Amino acid sequence: MEYTIVIIAFLLGLLGIGFYVSKKIKNEEDFWIAGRGLGIIPLIGSYFATIVSAVSVVGYTGYYYNIGWGGWWNWAGTAMTSLICAFWFAARIRRFGKVTLPDYLEARYGKAHAFIAAAIILVAMIFFTAAQLTGSAAVVTTAIGMEKNLAILLCGAVFIIFTVMGGMESVAWTDVLCTFVILIGVFILAIVAVGKAGGIAQIHTTLAQTKPEFLDPFAGGKMTMGIIVSWIVTWGIGNFGAAQFITRFYSAKSPEDAAISQGYTGLVFLFLYIPLMLAALAGAILFPGIKGADNVTPFLIKELLNPWFGGIVMAGILAAAISTASGVLLMAGTTFVRDFYQKFYPDTSSAKLLKMSRVVTTLIGILAIGFTMTTTSTVMWIQANMVGIMGSALSMIVIFGFIWKRANSQGAMASMIVGIATAVIWYALDKPFGWFPILPSIITSSIALFVVSLMTAPPPASVVEEFFGEASKK
Repeated sequence: MEYTIVIIAFLLGLLGIGFYVSKKIKNEEDFWIAGRGLGIIPLIGSYFATIVSAVSVVGYTGYYYNIGWGGWWNWAGTAMTSLICAFWFAARIRRFGKVTLPDYLEARYGKAHAFIAAAIILVAMIFFTAAQLTGSAAVVTTAIGMEKNLAILLCGAVFIIFTVMGGMESVAWTDVLCTFVILIGVFILAIVAVGKAGGIAQIHTTLAQTKPEFLDPFAGGKMTMGIIVSWIVTWGIGNFGAAQFITRFYSAKSPEDAAISQGYTGLVFLFLYIPLMLAALAGAILFPGIKGADNVTPFLIKELLNPWFGGIVMAGILAAAISTASGVLLMAGTTFVRDFYQKFYPDTSSAKLLKMSRVVTTLIGILAIGFTMTTTSTVMWIQANMVGIMGSALSMIVIFGFIWKRANSQGAMASMIVGIATAVIWYALDKPFGWFPILPSIITSSIALFVVSLMTAPPPASVVEEFFGEASKK
């Protein structure tokens, strides 16, 4: 009963924010990018809660439980993204000041690049939405015993409603709530678990005697340099090809707010990954031998927490899933209307674009619910592979578009094709050396970009001026 009360209260809180924020939505830009009016706090919450999914909370705790401090390399790439964005990228993309990632690619390289990117992003976002819905429903089913399909409908209805009502403004402020719930949940779990294990110092003393490899940054040889570099590159560089993260900066009030928010976001991530690690290490001492990484967190909640605290932690896991789901759902709806419909019908009125955005977002949400109910394993497989394919295709042309004046349309197209091909081949070879596909893809796509760009004509002077002239620095 306690779990049910906490989770229902959390879901009602999300709907309440959606209703309140919906009054501010007057046109399509309010819906797509919050009227470029988000300050530092909603920017932090929006970026953090979109990156942190249920996999981050449940999966990483289990990962740390089995490998110790060596597993902490898995968030180095996320920290690297925030660092690069804080000092360079966030302000640049905000100054460009459009709506979607394909907008940027069209202006920098051409319409064909934007169309291909939009198609990849749309497919990826639909399956990302379904995958997060699967995670949301699993939390509700585990916590309160609700039948799976009913849980899918409940979670889907909640995040579709508040996303459709308030667009990016709603997503950002519900993400702020989700961020607080996530952090409160993981801190409760960590504090109780560490206390039961005798404190932080005692945990490390015990591990030094019983599992010294847990204190080794290379996990006793389990964390090879290939795996470490893959973690860093996949998220540190690959995130620049992930539209659901990068386009958050368009919503900022100013380039300065976009940059500053990323500096703080990097710090907020510490308040997630440190308690996750400590809870996992305490769990490894208190309850050795838990089978299955995904079972670690539910086991710790059940064994260590009273029902009210357990409900808060479960609400935190649910918040991680729903916040990511709402972000990618909005991205899917925005991509379809902005990058496909509006490109073919540029004179469409603002009122119609807003209405279409809401209708399309609703339909995509319903489609995701259908996928989740009928083809869960297929959804999860496609979602897992689309992460690598999207990053492999887009990350390097996004980054070099702001770095290298000579990068041109032909080079970017070659980079996209080679990046996708490398990722597909790497998947087919079952990820040799334990490398994620984006690692070799970044190498091959960068080579293709440089070679083809240098073999063909430079980009037009107008493009160079837009992205490297004085106006781009203001």
